[in-house]
Amino acid sequence: MPATVTRSCEAPAKGQESASPTSLRLVQLTDPHLFRDPEGCLLGMPTRAGFEAVLALALERSRPHALVVTGDLVHDESLAGYRVLRERLDATGLPWFCVAGNHDRWSLMRQVLGARALGPIELRELGHWRLVFLDSRLPGETGGRLSAEQLRALDKRLAEGRAPTLILLHHHPALIGCHWLDGMGVENGAELIALAQRHPEVRAILFGHIHQAFSAQLDGLSLLGAPATSVQFLPHSPTFALDHKPPGYRELCLHDTGDFDTRILRLARYPSAPCFAAQGY
Repeated sequence: MPATVTRSCEAPAKGQESASPTSLRLVQLTDPHLFRDPEGCLLGMPTRAGFEAVLALALERSRPHALVVTGDLVHDESLAGYRVLRERLDATGLPWFCVAGNHDRWSLMRQVLGARALGPIELRELGHWRLVFLDSRLPGETGGRLSAEQLRALDKRLAEGRAPTLILLHHHPALIGCHWLDGMGVENGAELIALAQRHPEVRAILFGHIHQAFSAQLDGLSLLGAPATSVQFLPHSPTFALDHKPPGYRELCLHDTGDFDTRILRLARYPSAPCFAAQGY
């Protein structure tokens, strides 16, 4: 079962002005749900417009050193959707990395994104920091699970160094307080959290899937979810409901001391309002 934690919706942060010359800014984008059709909509919202607007905001406001996209990249399993994603990310000139979500088709994702489609467990370095990417998908399911092999490999990788580390995956490893979503997280999320807590160099676990901001602390370990670049789910809702807050992203300022600051930034409004009365999708 996923772990239970105390949450706060929007993470406080010191912001970009707190960065030292050696700090790195990492932007987490998540759940773009792109389509083959440029006007393709999720619950009435054109997802490509949302992704492009959020990416432009991130480049302007955060001036990141790298980008990560934590799953549900393409909604309709289309090559064209992945090609658009790659074109937009390549155009930034920044390093970028992606993990798969439950809506993604891994074979197409890997074909188009190449080595920057990461899984089942892969490590990348960003300055003094390590980023560990996990594929949490469970074939045919909306929820996820990490295999025993993944957890053993993660434990081994973490033991190989003492650099400050972020773990990134699609599904949430802890209960977030949305009953309808809490059955779709990482089935054995408590095992992942317990493993991370055995390695004090792990500063945070980042995830997507929940289409809302989430921040919690568990004995010094941060659990961080991000708003989607597409539609937003209403926090604390027992049943499916959309939030009127607009799309956004999470910024992390990674300091060479091993500490980090984080904040949520959002568009001023939805590019085009979704169907707020929707009961699901």
